[in-house]
Formats: sequence, structure tokens, C-alpha cells
Amino acid sequence: MAQALPKAVPSAGIPQDIPGAMEKPDPALQYRILFDVSEPNRDAAKPHQTFARAASMLNAMAANGVRPKAGAIAIVVHGAPDNNLLTDAAHMKRFGKPNPSRQLLEELAAAGVSVRICGQSYLARGYARDELHPAVQLDLMAMITIANLMAQGYGVVRDD
Repeated sequence: MAQALPKAVPSAGIPQDIPGAMEKPDPALQYRILFDVSEPNRDAAKPHQTFARAASMLNAMAANGVRPKAGAIAIVVHGAPDNNLLTDAAHMKRFGKPNPSRQLLEELAAAGVSVRICGQSYLARGYARDELHPAVQLDLMAMITIANLMAQGYGVVRDD
């Protein structure tokens, strides 16, 4: 195992190590990973499950001495889970409670993850720009963002 780095995402867990596992994070690789997020939260009281998966992956990488470059990991959100990208104030106004994904969103952004929202979903939901968390990038549409990142060599992880 390479020299472990501090956790990339402080509030997220680290997957249990598997001694002798064939595939582990490789410090020699240049990771470019896109998380395509379109499924609603399984539990509305918790951070979105795919945000948690991305955080867990980043912590597994850090535990194995890998720290991807800023922007090399992207989360593209469209449709039902858009509410995970709102400020606490906007989430409170629209749903009566703070955004359960806010802390994890902030930690992912601090770890260099590029978090994007589909502009068409944004318009359909009637969001104002100041309702989106400042860490969120507003793109024209998720399909263009996903196609562009795939053309740049990003591998796609779909949410579940």
C-alpha cells in the first residue's frame, strides 16, 4: 500500500481494506471519473447516496496514496436529485428543512470534485441562481456535460 493521505472527505467513511485485492487505487493512474446522478434520494433525511459513494471512493483513494487532480472527479446532477444542490436557506424555503447533502457537497467540492447541475432541470424547477450552493456549476444541460466529459476521457459511474 502506498503512503496514505489524510481523508479527502472528512465526514465520509473509508471502505474496509481487502488484503490481496486485485484492483486498488493506483497512484500511477490519472483518474477522470464522472458520477451521473439522476435518481432521487433513497432517504430524504440523509445525503444523496451517490454523493456518499463518491466520497467513499475518494477516501479509499486517499488511503492508498492517491489524490486525483482538482476537477478529475465530476458529479453531474439532473432531474429529481437537483434539490441536493440547494443552499440550506433555499432547501428550507422549498422543503421545510435544511439540505441534508450540504455538508457532504461542501466537503466534496473542497476535495476538488466538480459538482454540476443540468441547466434544463434548473429551469424546469424554477430555481434562482442564488438558491444553488456556491460550489455548484450551472451547465447548459446534463447530456452535453456528460458527452463532453466522456469525450475528454472520463469514465462514467451511474447512480443507483
